Amino acid sequence: DQDQTSASLPENQSTMVTADIDTCSDLNSELQRVLTGLENVVCGRKKSSCNLSVADVDRHIEQLTTASEHCDLAIKTVEEIEGVLGRDLYPNLAEERSQWEKELAGLREENESLTAMLCSKEEELNRTKATMNAIREERDRLRRRVRELQTRLQSVQATGPSSPGRLTSANRPINPSTGELSTSSSSNDIPIAKIAERVKLSKTRSESSASDRPVLGSEISSIGVSSSVAEHLAHSLQDCSNIQEIFQTLYSHGSAISESKIREFEVETERLNSRIEHLKSQNDLLTITLEECKSNAERMSMLVGKYESNATALRLALQYSEQCIEAYELLLALAESEQSLILGQFRAAGVGSVGDQTGDESITQMLKRAHDCRKTAENAAKALLMKLDGSCGGAYAVTGCSVQPWESLSSNSHTSTTSSTASSCDTEFTKEDEQRLKDYIQQLKNDRAAIKLTMLELESIHIDPLSYDVKPRGDSQRLDLENAVLMQELMAMKEEMAELKAQLYLLEKEKKALELKLSSREAQEQAYLVHIEHLKSEVEEQKEQRMRSLSSTSSSSKDKSNKECTDGTLASLTLTELKSYSESELTTELANALRREKKLKGRVQELVSALERLTKSSEIRHQQSAEFVNDLKRANSNLVAAYEKAKKKHQNKLKKLESQMMAMVERHETQVRMLKQRIALLEEENSRPHTNETSL
Repeated sequence: DQDQTSASLPENQSTMVTADIDTCSDLNSELQRVLTGLENVVCGRKKSSCNLSVADVDRHIEQLTTASEHCDLAIKTVEEIEGVLGRDLYPNLAEERSQWEKELAGLREENESLTAMLCSKEEELNRTKATMNAIREERDRLRRRVRELQTRLQSVQATGPSSPGRLTSANRPINPSTGELSTSSSSNDIPIAKIAERVKLSKTRSESSASDRPVLGSEISSIGVSSSVAEHLAHSLQDCSNIQEIFQTLYSHGSAISESKIREFEVETERLNSRIEHLKSQNDLLTITLEECKSNAERMSMLVGKYESNATALRLALQYSEQCIEAYELLLALAESEQSLILGQFRAAGVGSVGDQTGDESITQMLKRAHDCRKTAENAAKALLMKLDGSCGGAYAVTGCSVQPWESLSSNSHTSTTSSTASSCDTEFTKEDEQRLKDYIQQLKNDRAAIKLTMLELESIHIDPLSYDVKPRGDSQRLDLENAVLMQELMAMKEEMAELKAQLYLLEKEKKALELKLSSREAQEQAYLVHIEHLKSEVEEQKEQRMRSLSSTSSSSKDKSNKECTDGTLASLTLTELKSYSESELTTELANALRREKKLKGRVQELVSALERLTKSSEIRHQQSAEFVNDLKRANSNLVAAYEKAKKKHQNKLKKLESQMMAMVERHETQVRMLKQRIALLEEENSRPHTNETSL
């Protein structure tokens, strides 16, 4: 029983998820149907203000005023006739007049009610727009819920009978919906995912079925293609497939979005994806550049340490040189004092006294001064020897007859030297002490030469760090940098392609807008033709009425009627002429007035309908022009951004080429200088005489 229950658990979960997806899809279709119904109702009831030109509005106002004047003249004429006759000749006419007044009042009330209804409809339209926005937000939320449920269903189905999922070489999970790696990675790694190492790429279908086998990441790297390139290409294909699956799912679940909107969403999504990929490639390039900057900083710190060691060596060499100069000065003083002492002894013995010019000085004073100078020089030499013995600590102790101080560092010579050094303050300065001083000078020279040998000519601080990374790291890092640059250029090309597709879509929309504008112009042309036909029919009717009035009136009234008919006011008759009319003539005149009034009403209705059509067409044109202007602005901004990006990329390439050229020149100069130094060192080592050294 437990096994059966454990086996039925994933089935129940999958059925529950599918049921949730079905309910969400039904709710989505119902919401979409309600939205389309609301949009149709709003579009059918929407009436906005007139956007015609000033000339058309003035012309319509003049026509309406002339029609109202005709009606007022007819009413005044009837009232004057009734007042003159003093009695009601036509009771039906009064009833009809009262009916007209009632109808006029009813029409005014209806006009007011329609105005109020229009205001209420506008308020209802605003509320409906707010409701539609809320419903759209709810629809988007439900779509996101559908996507989450689909991903959950895919994960449940994948974890059920199939394998538990893929893992990368670093045991990091992959998101099944996007195919991306999890963000938990080491900080030392370059942020380029290495999933392409285990992505299997299928071969072409043209090969035989026996040779169809998966291509692994190691084979890709063996042919010279970097894994990051294959990774980005695989990610781009996977993103495209995910987008297609989303749109197919929306279409299959009954989404009533128009094809133009879907096309616009696809173009915008593709453009954003290409932009994201371009930013990722830029991020990778910046990461590699940061790693190079870190290595350059480490190299600079090592170079600073080398310069410090060279400065320390130079300081020691300077100290040895100062000690050598001091010892040479003492030797010079000893030699001069000895020479003056010998000269005094010669003079005391009478040698060379014939050519002597110093007759003022006595021989005793000369000898005394020579002894004093000798004593001072010997004391200074003894003090220097004691100083050298104390500072060197016996390391420079030598025998009296040795030429090189390191050739006699045995225990016997050391003890004899230390004993002689200890008793040097009490004894006189001997030749052995002078030899010891010379040996110290030679030892200081040798130490200074040894320190100079440890110093090397260091490289420049402005050398390209790639020249130092080639040997220890090989070509891997350089290839990674080149691949990152190529990937950045590829993503930039993809982004430009997406922008071109967006521009193509905008041009298609512009074409559709122009077609709609052309169709509206054709409808306007048809309306103008109908209006022209109506005016022609009115002219024909006026001619017929003029002919009837000419035949029914007298010769005196013919001129007046012709003059009044040309002005279009046939109802402006005098009271005396009305008295001369017979009852049948008045009846015909009133019938003609009623017929003209009906025609004017029909004409007013036609003008109102034509005005409404023109209003709708102008509103549609304004909306299309606004959309077209917005699309043009967006396209212009995209073009400016693309131009700036291409300009920046070109400048970066120029700077990179210049830096590479300068780095190559400096690298060549440094290599030549180092080779010259090495040749000089080798020549110096070959020319140096080999001496017998004893190990300490």
